[in-house]
Amino acid sequence: MPVPHPSGGPSGVTTTTLIPPIGRGSHPRGGTDAAARHGWLSLDNSNRPRVPAHHVPPSPELGDPVPATTQHHSWCGICEAGCGLIATVTDGRLASVRPDPEHPASQGFLCSKGMAIPALLDDPDRVTRPMRRRPDGTFEPVGWDEAMDDIGARLQAVVDRHGKESVGIVMGNPSVQNYASFLAGLLLGAALDNRNLYTAASVDINNYYVVNELLYGHNLTTPIPDFVRTDFALVLGANPLVSHGSMATLGRVRDHLAELVDRGGRLVVVDPRRTETARLGEHVGIRPGGDPWFLAALLHVLFRDGLVDTAAGERTVRGVGFVADLVADVDLDRAAAESGIPVATLEELAHALAGARSATVYGRCGASLGRFSTLTKYFLDVLAVVTGNMDRLGGMLFPDPYLDAELLTKVLGLHGYDRWRTRVDDFPEVLGMSPLASLAREITTPGTGQVRALVSLASNFGWTSANPQALQDALPQLDLFVSLDPYITGTNHCADYVLPPSMILEREGFPVFAQLHASVPNAHWSEAVVAPRGEARNDAWIMSEIFRRIGVVPLPLPGAGLLSKLPGHLPFALISDLAMRVGRHGDLFGLRRGGLRRRDLVADGRARRYAEHPPAGVLRSRVHHRDRRIHLDHPVFATEMARLVGSPADAGAHDGFPLRLFTIRELRSQNSWLHNVADLMSAGRTLRLRVHPDDARSRGLAAADTVRVTSPWGAIEVTVEITDEVMAGSVGMPAHWGHRAGSWRRARRGGGAHYNDLTPDAADQVDRASGNAWLNGIPVELARVPADTATGPATALQGVR
Repeated sequence: MPVPHPSGGPSGVTTTTLIPPIGRGSHPRGGTDAAARHGWLSLDNSNRPRVPAHHVPPSPELGDPVPATTQHHSWCGICEAGCGLIATVTDGRLASVRPDPEHPASQGFLCSKGMAIPALLDDPDRVTRPMRRRPDGTFEPVGWDEAMDDIGARLQAVVDRHGKESVGIVMGNPSVQNYASFLAGLLLGAALDNRNLYTAASVDINNYYVVNELLYGHNLTTPIPDFVRTDFALVLGANPLVSHGSMATLGRVRDHLAELVDRGGRLVVVDPRRTETARLGEHVGIRPGGDPWFLAALLHVLFRDGLVDTAAGERTVRGVGFVADLVADVDLDRAAAESGIPVATLEELAHALAGARSATVYGRCGASLGRFSTLTKYFLDVLAVVTGNMDRLGGMLFPDPYLDAELLTKVLGLHGYDRWRTRVDDFPEVLGMSPLASLAREITTPGTGQVRALVSLASNFGWTSANPQALQDALPQLDLFVSLDPYITGTNHCADYVLPPSMILEREGFPVFAQLHASVPNAHWSEAVVAPRGEARNDAWIMSEIFRRIGVVPLPLPGAGLLSKLPGHLPFALISDLAMRVGRHGDLFGLRRGGLRRRDLVADGRARRYAEHPPAGVLRSRVHHRDRRIHLDHPVFATEMARLVGSPADAGAHDGFPLRLFTIRELRSQNSWLHNVADLMSAGRTLRLRVHPDDARSRGLAAADTVRVTSPWGAIEVTVEITDEVMAGSVGMPAHWGHRAGSWRRARRGGGAHYNDLTPDAADQVDRASGNAWLNGIPVELARVPADTATGPATALQGVR
């Protein structure tokens, strides 16, 4: 139901004070601040968001002020779901949040991570002042001017000596939830034009961006599953009941999938573990790393049995014959051995997929973290295409975002694939980015373009990347390392500076990433709810201020560097507003009645639904290739298929390491950065390695034993949980525990082992087509550790590599 506004103020805010808050767009000291209203990040103010100010009248009974309490519609920026919430603010502090029942997609749902936002903002270990590392490795607070002057001088010295090609940028996962930060990082990386932009996408998403570019003509053209209207949902390596959807913003996904089963449809979850999602439908266990073999087998059966109409799609698809040739010689017996799925099951699923009235084919992290993840993503999309389920209701739909990032990045020349290669490992560029798997070697390998200075934006990349030890050894060799992060972590504890960014609800914005993949098209743009703690500032301001000192502004256009001499910074809110207003749902500056614009969305505060669902039958208007057809026949896929078929059989590829390790997503974690929040680490929460009873029995393991997990690349010790929810021959463990450095005390006390210590980063041990890391299907073996010799209940073993 609507949130009331008894004071008569803006509809997006409720206040219980006797005096209404200042109107939106007003300056707390009176008058209108145009710079703040239009998003200017200027040097002549503190870049602190404009939050409602309140006059607190005295209590007539006690003579004390009455606490000012306001309520604000906003959204959760922790994961991709962008769920709606209502924030309660008391005396300028975020007191609580609760789900927003009016939000078109989440409809009153908010998970434990979102509910913990007040604890996150108030974390006593949070960095709230600029911190400079002393020679002894400890940190001291400094002022912003002192920090920026020193960073600017040192960065300019690096550029003078080694050129701008020696400067790198790393962007972490949280930056995609902060539109200004997201734009600043991408645009600065493009403006540097030096092949040293690294992002978290190269851990698990670059395969999407490669396939999107080659099939549809743009990295960001991502089909999403229409679970609401489908008759058959094939889910590979995804657990949307826990993730709430990744590369697909699914709203109340549990309800949608339960309704699918209730109406007689099929939900088939293919995963090494009987996940929360799998328990709603049918579970098919798969050997970790077997995903491309599973999908290739399905396609082989479809073509073999004449279940593909090769002529029907000629107007919209190019290369169906190429796919037929690609899978013609797939050996079903080998596919069954590699995937752990019997031939009969493979054939049944292929026929069921082809025979369904409508079908979705969705895969995510489990399918995105293998050695052949680009080929896996390609096969997923091809399955939808050749069964007639691409661009149709109940199948895979092209999203309809309100800010057309495809157009924006196209205009700025940011999208593309393989326009250049990385210096050391010869990886193809993806959306202007290099893979994190190569960063350590780019830092340590001499030559033109060697990374000598690094600015990290909301990233714990030295902990979440493959073979993190290589990065932790490389980072101290930099001439300058600056990190924008709310914590001192296992990555930035060796940084020269750690600078405090504003966080969720402390900045205005919209869910830029969620809206790109929304199954419920809705527009939401909200103001800051509270002021940042301490001296924290918006990431975009910090990044712009750092790079203006070397004459670089976040605009990859000729002569743009001259703007660095002018006061103020690029108005990211204005740019985004313009892009929205000229888009498919914008107001065209008043020419389209009821169209979207930032001012109206911010004034309302609530999410606005602008379509019932993403449209169908729009393929020719959404594909960017000149012929407006999907291109299935790029030679990179033939190369990857040859690499797959030519690889040794998995069962004998790593003698002495018979088990396969895979990652498990946890509801109360978001990669590595929520382990310091008390609300999310309660009830004795610890890390466990999940082992099938047969594998435990054959190794003499009992519940709660400590085991040594060894791979060809490292070893850890961790506590065992014995469960039949994982398939025999596979072991599962959440990633990014085991924090050993930094100022976040609760995260370090949480213990646990570090999954990524078991993973490789060599150029031939990642997905060659995209540079994606290899994190799933890692060959391992287990051995019980006697209680008197265990290094701890769960820990990493140093010096193993």
